[in-house]
Amino acid sequence: MQDLVGIAYCSKPTGFSFDQVDEILRVSQRNNDRDALTGALIYDNTTFLQWLEGGEEEIRRVFGRISRDPRHAEIKLLTVRKLEDRWFPDWSMTAAVTQDQALRGLKLVPHLSLSRFDPHEWSDEDVTCFMTALSDYLTRRPAPKSERVLERVTPRKPSSDPVASLDRHLGRRI
Repeated sequence: MQDLVGIAYCSKPTGFSFDQVDEILRVSQRNNDRDALTGALIYDNTTFLQWLEGGEEEIRRVFGRISRDPRHAEIKLLTVRKLEDRWFPDWSMTAAVTQDQALRGLKLVPHLSLSRFDPHEWSDEDVTCFMTALSDYLTRRPAPKSERVLERVTPRKPSSDPVASLDRHLGRRI
């Protein structure tokens, strides 16, 4: 059995209309069902933030395909985690739009706001807190109360090759 892995990446859409998001979600849901992947896509007019979880080989293959997709620029791998359980087990791919006023006003994590959505600057801890809080929110469980506000960590310098960065995190080099 493969290890369960979760990754988060962000990118800037290029040559893309946000009218296409529904079609991307439909195709992603079909493919993710086939490949036993789950996750969440958060988007606004300038940025994608995606969490993918599943078997290591499937994650590698899908992230490689995303990294070659000309609709994505400035791809930054934000976090890679070995998981014991899925964070979005009920969704082959769920989506959240930052323009959604109900979601936009939420403070899922005390120091992050969807009204200033820029995950390229988020730390590993920021991504982890945001995704777990979003999972709790979307499954209608109350988000856990933070006992402390995580301090901001200086973001890592993005790798010029996001696939090589994923391989380094997962312990394999290309």
